[in-house]
Amino acid sequence: MSRFKDFSLLILFLIYGSGLWAQCCTSGNPFISDAEQPALQSRILNASLTYRYSHSGPYYIGDAHFTELPYQEVAYSNYMELQLGYGVTNWLTVLTELGYSVNKTLETPGVDSYKGYGLGDAALYLKFNAYSNSKLRLTISPTIGVKFPIGVFDQEVDNVQLPISVQPSSGAFRYIANIFVSKGFGKTAIAGFASYEYSQLIQSGNFYYKYGDQWIGSIYFNYRPWKRLILDLQVRNEFRGKSSRENSEIVEASGYYVIYFTPQVTYAFKHNWYLSSFADIPLYKYYNGIQMTFGYAVALRLTKKIDFIAIQARTQARKSNQPTVEE
Repeated sequence: MSRFKDFSLLILFLIYGSGLWAQCCTSGNPFISDAEQPALQSRILNASLTYRYSHSGPYYIGDAHFTELPYQEVAYSNYMELQLGYGVTNWLTVLTELGYSVNKTLETPGVDSYKGYGLGDAALYLKFNAYSNSKLRLTISPTIGVKFPIGVFDQEVDNVQLPISVQPSSGAFRYIANIFVSKGFGKTAIAGFASYEYSQLIQSGNFYYKYGDQWIGSIYFNYRPWKRLILDLQVRNEFRGKSSRENSEIVEASGYYVIYFTPQVTYAFKHNWYLSSFADIPLYKYYNGIQMTFGYAVALRLTKKIDFIAIQARTQARKSNQPTVEE
């Protein structure tokens, strides 16, 4: 009787939850909160390299842990992202990113694992310094951008088609608009961030799929206890609408609402080098239908800031201090 119950649950799960894993971790680059920054000043370049490990596993129905599956799947990924930002003027910053998945893995007991890897999406953003008041320490920076699916999609490994969620690239263009607001108080700053993402229809040789719209909102507190140490405490919520397939069929087991707590520690080294460590920890999860849910993520980011105006000023100062050669 127990075996029959397990088999019935498995059949029901496969029918009802086809493609559920895809809802937990979408294809393409994951969200990394580096966009939550003000616009750069003119002729300043920020270059950063981020490594992120994420793990997913528990299945939920609504906001409750679903424990009646006869097996326990887990998913994890190792991801790297290169980000560049340059202040073209004091009011315009150009940002780019390029993602690479070392692996995106789905493991199911008793069967071979699915493992995707390769180049992900590229992105281009325009960030505007809409308002900046140094006396009030208040900045407002809206951003528009697009993600380009330049990487690997429709990937097969050993002649096996990988699920859409394990594909390194998103398979479709995504359009983003967000706004960042920051207010400083002594050694502390309070910031808010709101973002909207629209994904185009994925229409490839193996997939016909459209992810639901995504909304992200966050608030975080920044504190600098010492000159070179910066602490961030962030609370972020993410909402994604339900996905759709052919003939505008709604995927009922898709879409979610998650609240994250994201602590971050940054240490500023000499010569404008920065090392950051941060984590994404879910505080509350609600998933439509039965879906694999996000577990946690940890990340390291190395950043180099280059001020070309300061470099030019130092170069000119050295030249002006050189003794002239009399002929």
